[in-house]
Amino acid sequence: TGVTLADVAYAASCGKKVKFLGRAVRLPDDAVCAYVAPHLVDEENPLALVEDVFNGITVKGDAVGDLMFYGHGAGRLATASAVVGDIIDVVKHRQRGERAAWSLGDDGDMVLRPDALESVWYVRLNAARPVVEQAFGDIQFLSRPDAPEGECAFLSGPMRRSGLEQKVKGLDVCSVFRVL
Repeated sequence: TGVTLADVAYAASCGKKVKFLGRAVRLPDDAVCAYVAPHLVDEENPLALVEDVFNGITVKGDAVGDLMFYGHGAGRLATASAVVGDIIDVVKHRQRGERAAWSLGDDGDMVLRPDALESVWYVRLNAARPVVEQAFGDIQFLSRPDAPEGECAFLSGPMRRSGLEQKVKGLDVCSVFRVL
């Protein structure tokens, strides 16, 4: 939810596509940040080519570099298979009283909230360019045909979510996505 055709047009204007990604990022202290969210992805990135009922997984290995695995992962049969597999797993383990769930940790835990990640951000809002430039400094403004008066979109510099929220405080924000 929250992705509009305006966001798709702005993304295309800078050679990117909007993709819904699940990410697990290992941080320097070996903690992991895991989350699912829309991202802007370069059109040249292999993940940008994943469409319809296909899924793609990229893995970065120390010895092998970047790898991508691609195949069917959505649609009627794949989804039904996954749901039935989950139900069977729950039924097989119901005697143990285990629950198949996880939650995000707090600072100091091994699984951190995505707020711990520094990212470049795509932001679309209703504000004049000078106001945005004053809040963010040097940014890359984006354009799209037929953009309404007063709407602007841009790519920020790298920052954490808390820094972004502080900069947009009091502004009329329409969309915010990470840039991969």
